[in-house]
Amino acid sequence: MNGRFTAGINGKSAVQGTVIPAKYGSAIRLLADNAGDVLAAANVFAAARNGTLDLALTPRATSGTYDGRVKLSDIRVRNTSVLADLLNAISVIGILEQLQGGGLVFSDAEAEFLLTPGAVEIQRGSAIGASLGISMAGVYQSGNGKLAMQGVVSPIYLLNGIGAIFSKRGEGLLGFNYSLRGSADAPEIAVNPLSILTPGLFREIFRSPPPVLAPEQGSGG
Repeated sequence: MNGRFTAGINGKSAVQGTVIPAKYGSAIRLLADNAGDVLAAANVFAAARNGTLDLALTPRATSGTYDGRVKLSDIRVRNTSVLADLLNAISVIGILEQLQGGGLVFSDAEAEFLLTPGAVEIQRGSAIGASLGISMAGVYQSGNGKLAMQGVVSPIYLLNGIGAIFSKRGEGLLGFNYSLRGSADAPEIAVNPLSILTPGLFREIFRSPPPVLAPEQGSGG
């Protein structure tokens, strides 16, 4: 199969796409002019507004399993409880007020992931804005809504990001290690306040590897 198409996500938000042959089936690329509408229509993330979306899925040998890449630009996030709780945990009041007011703008967000029938493994994810930088990696189980994620949140990324050449994308020179576990609707949030004393250059030494998919999760079990 090879060609272009237009569609609506769950009959709502419009997308355009391309299907091309790949080694193990058909690879798909989706483009959208309103990323927030697409994410909401797909029941992925309802707190995003506006922005553009570029999503690519390449099939693996195992049926229903894809390597994925997504890039979002100029997206606004407003009134999301998980991010609000995370900002509250690190006592960043000014940024928390932005989130609950007009929203936080991320000029660039992207992720590389493994999509299976039973779960999504985010191998590398980041979101960057003038006020905040976030990195994320871990597993979300689509069947039961459980997640296990970890990363770094870097306040005042416009200034703090000067040290980003020494750290992962989305992480400033100074940042707080965090983890999210449990239900995706109300996860347990843990923040290591002392991690801000570890510059980005050395942060990886003290960080445990992120959660990855177990074989039974990838098969939908």
